[in-house]
Amino acid sequence: MSFRTRLLVTALATLAAGLGALLVIGNVLLASGVRSDASALLEARAEAQMAALNVTGGSVAPASREPANDETLDRLSWVLDGHRVVERPADASPALDAEAVALGRAGKVGERDAPGDIRLRAVPVVADGSRVAAGTVVVGLAMAPLERLQGEVLLGSVVVFVLVLLAGGLAIRTAVDGALRPVAKMTVDAEDWGAHDLDRRFGLGPARDEITGLAATLDGLLARIASSRRHEQRFASEVAHELRTPIAGMRGRAELALGAPGPGADAEREQALRSIVDQAARADAAIDALVAVARRELDPAAGTVDLAAIARELEDVRIVAPAGLPAAAADAEIARRLVATLVDNARRHGAGDVAVELSAAGDRVRLAVRDDGPGLDPALGESAFDPGVRGEHSAGAGLGLPLARRLARSCGGDVTACPGPGGCFALELPSVGSAGRQ
Repeated sequence: MSFRTRLLVTALATLAAGLGALLVIGNVLLASGVRSDASALLEARAEAQMAALNVTGGSVAPASREPANDETLDRLSWVLDGHRVVERPADASPALDAEAVALGRAGKVGERDAPGDIRLRAVPVVADGSRVAAGTVVVGLAMAPLERLQGEVLLGSVVVFVLVLLAGGLAIRTAVDGALRPVAKMTVDAEDWGAHDLDRRFGLGPARDEITGLAATLDGLLARIASSRRHEQRFASEVAHELRTPIAGMRGRAELALGAPGPGADAEREQALRSIVDQAARADAAIDALVAVARRELDPAAGTVDLAAIARELEDVRIVAPAGLPAAAADAEIARRLVATLVDNARRHGAGDVAVELSAAGDRVRLAVRDDGPGLDPALGESAFDPGVRGEHSAGAGLGLPLARRLARSCGGDVTACPGPGGCFALELPSVGSAGRQ
């Protein structure tokens, strides 16, 4: 059963239950009202009949002068003087007559149903100044007209129930179809989209109800998926760029060593093998860095690290660090890779003097690496952090800075270029205590 059918059945069942309850309660109240009106009419007839009686000397007898509506009163009325019937209707059936007489001889007020669909009421007749009943008046009322009216009302209410249920079903179906029409359109659109069609959106506008809210949420989800896909494409591109250069270098040096002739071939082969080892170490370091980036993006839980202690692990580097420098919120291994990348970059582009300056400001810990080289080409700007970009004075593959920035941003920090003299790149990481607020 589809969702539309389940929703329609549930709504119709609820409507039917509500209408059925109203129908039952209404007819029960009508039956109670009919019974109450019948009792009131019987009581009025009994009082009228008692007014037409003579009660003298403890006996009851019909008055010598009949009231104007005597025919109506005598049609279904019995008068008992004690246990003796002094007046009865001429056309009453034996069963009805016996039931009325028995009710009258009970000597108390009472009502009961009698044969022929007649309702009987008995009222004792008491003389003025006496507490003992001298006789009884029994009157009857034909219930057929009232019950016929009650049946007609019941039939009419059933017809109204069916009509309202049909109209309600049509209205509910129209409302459900209108409400689910955007969902059907979304389903058709989603089926038409290909696996790589991540730039398409449902585009139902701002959230006005649950359906448009769902569409807006799915649009946001598609946007995040598209962003993640672009992120992974960029990651794969960085992997390819980072590994292509050392692999090409290893291949070239190996081919050069294999083809080196003459007496100096052994020295050239040794130099080539050393270069291959260096290139393999570089490729291994690149793989480790990329794996660290991926691991960090999957599990962003941060630890704490002392950047000053990491800087002191480096050789041939001047360190300037204030006392009481706060710890940074980052994984220690990732922080080591970041610092090592920036220092290696400074060593490749500088003349030999590399300085590491540490500081703290606000909720950030800053580590700046300076060298005495020509500095960053001003024409590059932020493009220096794109994979494969090299400056005028750069001899590398231009891949360390992009990976460093990516690692830093995975920890909530960043890597930026600083003004000279010389080359300068700064690593900023959240200080301990600020990462939770972020």
